[in-house]
Amino acid sequence: MIRLHDSKMLQTLHRSLSECIPEAMKVYGSIFNIIRGNPFNLEVLVDSWPDYQTVITRPQKQEMMDDKDHYANTYHIFSKDFQKLPAILECNSVINWKQSLTIQGCQNGLNEKIKDVVAFKSIKVDYSKRFLYITEDVLKSIASNGSKLMKSNEVASSENVTFKSTNNNFKLSLLDVSHAELVNNNWKFGKNEKSLRFVKRCLQNFPGFCLLGPEGNPISWTIMEQTNELRMGYTLPEYQGRRISNIAKKLGDSFMQYLKKNNIPFYIHVEDMKEHAHKLTKSFGFHSVDCD
Repeated sequence: MIRLHDSKMLQTLHRSLSECIPEAMKVYGSIFNIIRGNPFNLEVLVDSWPDYQTVITRPQKQEMMDDKDHYANTYHIFSKDFQKLPAILECNSVINWKQSLTIQGCQNGLNEKIKDVVAFKSIKVDYSKRFLYITEDVLKSIASNGSKLMKSNEVASSENVTFKSTNNNFKLSLLDVSHAELVNNNWKFGKNEKSLRFVKRCLQNFPGFCLLGPEGNPISWTIMEQTNELRMGYTLPEYQGRRISNIAKKLGDSFMQYLKKNNIPFYIHVEDMKEHAHKLTKSFGFHSVDCD
């Protein structure tokens, strides 16, 4: 595999991947943030250049010092050639199979190729199927290369953002690192020190939003991670249901407008059996795409 360092090569690759959306969404989002300052210290590997078939983004070596931290040890994969992919994944120089790790991708059949590789390595794998959701506006922006590659400090700050609410008891606000423990303690895959580090890092580098309740504390939220996916969405139990759905809908629309204004592509995933989550996601203008 070849490591791409040159900024022009990375921009060329990023533009090329825009033609492979939504299947390349994870890698596309990773490279979007690498070009904009690389806050997670990721690197990009390709099997050949410029006529690549497989792209992998992963943390740089110094970021993967904890063998048990699968939040940090995360790989994002896109491949045009599934036949040659297993040979790439088998290489310990590409994937450090001695660590606890996470592999993410948006291609049907990718899981089978990973299972084929680990079958000979005596490695336990947990596979989770999700449905990928994206908006038409984001797809059109990517297709037209409309996502400008800004530097991180060019994104509007929280001081410059105003969210309007039709209800004085609730208002939308951007999250900050002070909310990390609240998010982590209510995240299905969180509730530990390693996940807390990950949540803090996301909040320090990427936008997240919350709905503030009557007492001024977050009651509903979601945050963005290093591939531009909106994750960790949660509403406190006492506020779930129709009680705030209309307010959350209007304010959620405002947040998406904030992302669009700053030319930040975004998407979301929903687990297979969560029927309510599918309905809620669709109500925000997202639609499911044919890859998982």
